[in-house]
Amino acid sequence: MYPKEFQNSLLLLEQAREKNIAFQPDRMTASEKEALLSSYHPDYKKSEFRTLGIGVNKGELLPIELCDILEAHSRITPDDVDLHKIDYDVDVLIIGGGGAGSSAAIEAHNAGASTMIVTKLRIGDANTMMAEGGIQAADKPNDSPAIHFIDAFGGGHFAAKRNLLAKLVTDAPEAIRWLDSLGVEFDKTQDGTMITTHGGGTS
Repeated sequence: MYPKEFQNSLLLLEQAREKNIAFQPDRMTASEKEALLSSYHPDYKKSEFRTLGIGVNKGELLPIELCDILEAHSRITPDDVDLHKIDYDVDVLIIGGGGAGSSAAIEAHNAGASTMIVTKLRIGDANTMMAEGGIQAADKPNDSPAIHFIDAFGGGHFAAKRNLLAKLVTDAPEAIRWLDSLGVEFDKTQDGTMITTHGGGTS
Protein backbone atom coordinates (compact mmCIF):
# COMPACT_ATOMS: atom_id res chain seq x y z
CA MET A 1 0.00 0.00 0.00
CA TYR A 2 1.43 3.37 -1.05
CA PRO A 3 1.59 6.22 1.53
CA LYS A 4 -1.21 8.80 1.52
CA GLU A 5 1.01 11.50 -0.05
CA PHE A 6 1.37 9.34 -3.18
CA GLN A 7 -2.37 8.98 -3.80
CA ASN A 8 -2.75 12.10 -5.96
CA SER A 9 0.18 11.06 -8.15
CA LEU A 10 -1.29 7.57 -8.53
CA LEU A 11 -4.65 9.02 -9.54
CA LEU A 12 -3.03 11.19 -12.23
CA LEU A 13 -1.11 8.16 -13.47
CA GLU A 14 -4.27 6.10 -13.77
CA GLN A 15 -6.10 8.89 -15.59
CA ALA A 16 -3.33 9.18 -18.18
CA ARG A 17 -2.66 5.45 -18.58
CA GLU A 18 -4.76 4.78 -21.73
CA LYS A 19 -3.47 7.92 -23.44
CA ASN A 20 0.15 7.01 -22.65
CA ILE A 21 -0.31 3.43 -23.88
CA ALA A 22 -1.64 4.68 -27.23
CA PHE A 23 1.02 7.39 -27.60
CA GLN A 24 3.67 6.69 -30.23
CA PRO A 25 6.53 9.20 -30.04
CA ASP A 26 8.09 10.43 -33.27
CA ARG A 27 11.46 8.89 -34.09
CA MET A 28 14.31 11.32 -33.57
CA THR A 29 16.72 12.17 -36.36
CA ALA A 30 20.45 11.72 -35.85
CA SER A 31 20.92 15.48 -35.42
CA GLU A 32 18.08 15.63 -32.87
CA LYS A 33 19.66 12.80 -30.88
CA GLU A 34 23.03 14.56 -30.98
CA ALA A 35 21.48 17.81 -29.78
CA LEU A 36 19.67 16.05 -26.92
CA LEU A 37 22.81 14.20 -25.82
CA SER A 38 24.91 17.36 -26.03
CA SER A 39 22.42 19.19 -23.83
CA TYR A 40 21.91 16.63 -21.09
CA HIS A 41 24.26 13.61 -21.19
CA PRO A 42 27.45 14.05 -19.09
CA ASP A 43 29.52 12.12 -21.65
CA TYR A 44 28.56 14.63 -24.36
CA LYS A 45 28.12 17.97 -22.58
CA LYS A 46 31.13 20.20 -23.25
CA SER A 47 30.75 21.76 -19.82
CA GLU A 48 31.58 18.37 -18.24
CA PHE A 49 35.10 18.33 -19.77
CA ARG A 50 38.26 20.35 -19.44
CA THR A 51 41.82 20.16 -20.73
CA LEU A 52 44.25 18.07 -18.71
CA GLY A 53 47.24 20.15 -17.66
CA ILE A 54 49.88 17.54 -16.81
CA GLY A 55 51.13 14.06 -17.66
CA VAL A 56 51.41 12.02 -20.84
CA ASN A 57 47.83 12.95 -21.80
CA LYS A 58 48.41 16.67 -21.29
CA GLY A 59 46.23 18.72 -23.63
CA GLU A 60 43.45 16.13 -23.97
CA LEU A 61 39.84 16.86 -23.08
CA LEU A 62 38.81 14.67 -20.15
CA PRO A 63 35.91 14.58 -17.66
CA ILE A 64 36.40 17.23 -14.99
CA GLU A 65 36.40 14.70 -12.15
CA LEU A 66 39.16 12.66 -13.84
CA CYS A 67 41.26 15.79 -14.40
CA ASP A 68 40.87 16.64 -10.71
CA ILE A 69 42.19 13.21 -9.72
CA LEU A 70 45.08 13.17 -12.19
CA GLU A 71 46.18 16.70 -11.29
CA ALA A 72 45.83 16.28 -7.52
CA HIS A 73 48.72 15.77 -5.13
CA SER A 74 49.47 12.13 -4.39
CA ARG A 75 48.01 10.65 -1.22
CA ILE A 76 51.33 8.88 -0.74
CA THR A 77 54.45 10.90 0.03
CA PRO A 78 58.00 9.64 -0.61
CA ASP A 79 58.45 9.30 3.16
CA ASP A 80 55.63 6.71 3.21
CA VAL A 81 57.58 4.32 0.98
CA ASP A 82 60.65 2.35 2.05
CA LEU A 83 62.17 0.85 -1.09
CA HIS A 84 64.53 -1.25 1.02
CA LYS A 85 61.59 -3.15 2.52
CA ILE A 86 60.02 -5.42 -0.09
CA ASP A 87 56.77 -7.08 0.97
CA TYR A 88 56.14 -8.87 -2.31
CA ASP A 89 58.69 -9.68 -5.00
CA VAL A 90 57.22 -10.97 -8.28
CA ASP A 91 58.16 -11.15 -11.94
CA VAL A 92 54.81 -9.87 -13.22
CA LEU A 93 52.44 -7.45 -11.48
CA ILE A 94 48.97 -7.31 -13.04
CA ILE A 95 46.62 -4.43 -12.27
CA GLY A 96 42.99 -5.56 -12.38
CA GLY A 97 41.29 -8.88 -11.70
CA GLY A 98 38.75 -8.97 -14.51
CA GLY A 99 38.83 -11.14 -17.62
CA ALA A 100 41.94 -9.56 -19.16
CA GLY A 101 43.90 -9.44 -15.90
CA SER A 102 43.00 -12.99 -14.94
CA SER A 103 43.91 -14.26 -18.41
CA ALA A 104 47.25 -12.47 -18.26
CA ALA A 105 47.94 -13.99 -14.84
CA ILE A 106 47.19 -17.52 -16.10
CA GLU A 107 49.44 -17.11 -19.13
CA ALA A 108 52.28 -15.54 -17.11
CA HIS A 109 52.06 -18.31 -14.53
CA ASN A 110 52.03 -20.99 -17.25
CA ALA A 111 55.17 -19.38 -18.71
CA GLY A 112 56.93 -19.84 -15.37
CA ALA A 113 56.70 -16.29 -13.99
CA SER A 114 55.83 -15.56 -10.39
CA THR A 115 52.70 -13.45 -10.73
CA MET A 116 50.53 -11.19 -8.59
CA ILE A 117 47.15 -9.59 -9.30
CA VAL A 118 46.24 -6.31 -7.61
CA THR A 119 42.55 -5.44 -7.84
CA LYS A 120 40.38 -2.92 -6.03
CA LEU A 121 37.70 -5.44 -5.12
CA ARG A 122 37.55 -9.23 -5.37
CA ILE A 123 38.76 -11.33 -8.29
CA GLY A 124 36.01 -11.17 -10.90
CA ASP A 125 34.44 -7.94 -9.60
CA ALA A 126 35.13 -6.13 -12.84
CA ASN A 127 33.54 -4.96 -16.09
CA THR A 128 33.83 -8.48 -17.50
CA MET A 129 31.21 -9.66 -15.02
CA MET A 130 28.99 -6.67 -15.78
CA ALA A 131 28.77 -7.35 -19.54
CA GLU A 132 25.60 -9.47 -19.31
CA GLY A 133 27.60 -12.65 -19.81
CA GLY A 134 27.90 -12.18 -23.56
CA ILE A 135 31.00 -12.64 -25.71
CA GLN A 136 31.36 -12.33 -29.47
CA ALA A 137 33.26 -14.63 -31.82
CA ALA A 138 32.65 -16.24 -35.21
CA ASP A 139 32.54 -19.84 -33.98
CA LYS A 140 29.76 -21.29 -36.15
CA PRO A 141 29.78 -22.64 -39.75
CA ASN A 142 27.38 -19.85 -40.84
CA ASP A 143 29.64 -17.11 -39.50
CA SER A 144 33.12 -15.77 -40.23
CA PRO A 145 35.70 -13.33 -38.88
CA ALA A 146 35.08 -11.20 -41.97
CA ILE A 147 31.40 -10.75 -41.07
CA HIS A 148 32.39 -10.10 -37.44
CA PHE A 149 34.85 -7.44 -38.68
CA ILE A 150 32.15 -5.65 -40.72
CA ASP A 151 29.72 -5.70 -37.79
CA ALA A 152 32.29 -4.36 -35.34
CA PHE A 153 33.73 -1.76 -37.72
CA GLY A 154 30.31 -0.33 -38.57
CA GLY A 155 29.13 -0.57 -34.97
CA GLY A 156 32.10 1.55 -33.93
CA HIS A 157 31.21 4.27 -36.47
CA PHE A 158 34.21 3.18 -38.60
CA ALA A 159 36.61 4.70 -36.08
CA ALA A 160 38.42 1.50 -35.05
CA LYS A 161 42.03 0.81 -35.96
CA ARG A 162 41.62 -1.79 -38.69
CA ASN A 163 44.69 -3.86 -37.81
CA LEU A 164 43.66 -4.14 -34.15
CA LEU A 165 40.08 -5.03 -35.06
CA ALA A 166 41.30 -7.65 -37.55
CA LYS A 167 43.44 -9.19 -34.81
CA LEU A 168 40.45 -9.22 -32.45
CA VAL A 169 38.04 -10.97 -34.79
CA THR A 170 40.54 -13.52 -36.14
CA ASP A 171 41.75 -14.51 -32.67
CA ALA A 172 38.27 -14.54 -31.09
CA PRO A 173 37.34 -18.18 -31.95
CA GLU A 174 40.62 -19.46 -30.48
CA ALA A 175 40.05 -17.34 -27.37
CA ILE A 176 36.60 -18.91 -26.92
CA ARG A 177 38.10 -22.40 -27.19
CA TRP A 178 40.77 -21.48 -24.65
CA LEU A 179 38.22 -20.14 -22.17
CA ASP A 180 36.10 -23.24 -22.68
CA SER A 181 39.12 -25.45 -21.96
CA LEU A 182 39.62 -23.59 -18.66
CA GLY A 183 36.09 -24.47 -17.60
CA VAL A 184 34.42 -21.11 -18.18
CA GLU A 185 30.68 -21.78 -18.06
CA PHE A 186 29.11 -21.02 -21.44
CA ASP A 187 25.48 -21.74 -22.31
CA LYS A 188 25.44 -24.87 -24.47
CA THR A 189 22.97 -27.26 -26.04
CA GLN A 190 22.87 -30.90 -24.93
CA ASP A 191 25.39 -31.87 -27.62
CA GLY A 192 27.86 -29.25 -26.34
CA THR A 193 27.31 -26.64 -29.05
CA MET A 194 27.61 -23.03 -27.89
CA ILE A 195 24.25 -21.26 -27.78
CA THR A 196 24.17 -18.19 -29.99
CA THR A 197 22.04 -15.15 -29.21
CA HIS A 198 21.59 -12.09 -31.38
CA GLY A 199 23.68 -9.30 -29.88
CA GLY A 200 23.29 -5.58 -30.39
CA GLY A 201 24.94 -4.33 -33.57
CA THR A 202 25.41 -7.82 -35.03
CA SER A 203 24.05 -9.02 -38.36
